[in-house]
Amino acid sequence: MKKIVGIVLAATALGAGAVPAGSYDVLQDADCPLVGKAELAGAVQRAGKVTNLNLPKDMVLRTELLCTADQSVRGRFYYTVRASIEKLVSDGEQQRWATVARHTGYGSTAGSTALLREVQFTVRDLVRQEP
Repeated sequence: MKKIVGIVLAATALGAGAVPAGSYDVLQDADCPLVGKAELAGAVQRAGKVTNLNLPKDMVLRTELLCTADQSVRGRFYYTVRASIEKLVSDGEQQRWATVARHTGYGSTAGSTALLREVQFTVRDLVRQEP
């Protein structure tokens, strides 16, 4: 069984167009069986604060967590964490999100602590490569 968690962290417009590090709006589509929505959102926000990520209003941090149960070991899950920074660009009359930076982390775990730590590491590594 495959569960998908999608998070969109969008910077809201404040003052000069940037928000303080870690101040993100969080939207989620589904839950991974190991972590709840609040835990996952907290992990991404902590990573943003640690790295002092400040996004202008036309950029978002998009994070996706894919979990699949390991059929050979009960209670163990394979996971993939994909994080990207995207910028809203205009192509004439149409607007679209263009990827500025992308990073992927993956592995297997039986506990939520290791999974949340991997989410934080993936977001931190992503922010370090931001142009």
